Amino acid sequence: MTAGALEEWSTARQAVASMRCPFVMRGRTRRSRGQSLAEFALVFPILFLIIAAIIQFGVIFWAQNSINQIARDTGRWAATRTDCTNAAAVIARADLLATNAQLIGHSSAWTATNVAVTWPFDPDPGHSTDRCPPTNNLHVRWVRVAITHSVPVFFPLIPVSGTISTSTDVRMEPTAP
Repeated sequence: MTAGALEEWSTARQAVASMRCPFVMRGRTRRSRGQSLAEFALVFPILFLIIAAIIQFGVIFWAQNSINQIARDTGRWAATRTDCTNAAAVIARADLLATNAQLIGHSSAWTATNVAVTWPFDPDPGHSTDRCPPTNNLHVRWVRVAITHSVPVFFPLIPVSGTISTSTDVRMEPTAP
């Protein structure tokens, strides 16, 4: 490289370095750090609310699935019983299942206000009977278990009440002869 070429290259390099091109990233300055902080302060509350809503929806969805399973299991258990008047035993079974399932928000024993148990019969006159439990498969009886539960709402800005409910109907098995 000749001296003239070297001088030209050095001058061109200084000219490029002195130009302020907005697309060329330079080292961080105090101003750009402040801008990043301001942008984060604007985006963080919205991001937090979205994450909080996802968490709360997940908790409610999990509790609803758990309470559905508890109602089905309680109904299956009650359908095999021979006493169709003892709702207290069915409620105690539902409470035991809720405790074992570690249902969120389940801290005290369930009562008849949380669990409703009825033994309706089939409205079809050819198959219905007042016998409970039924004595054969020609007679149909059902046990209905309805559960209402309150799930804690962690974020008060989310418009949900936290009360979930479910019910299930299970056909009763006939007693053994």
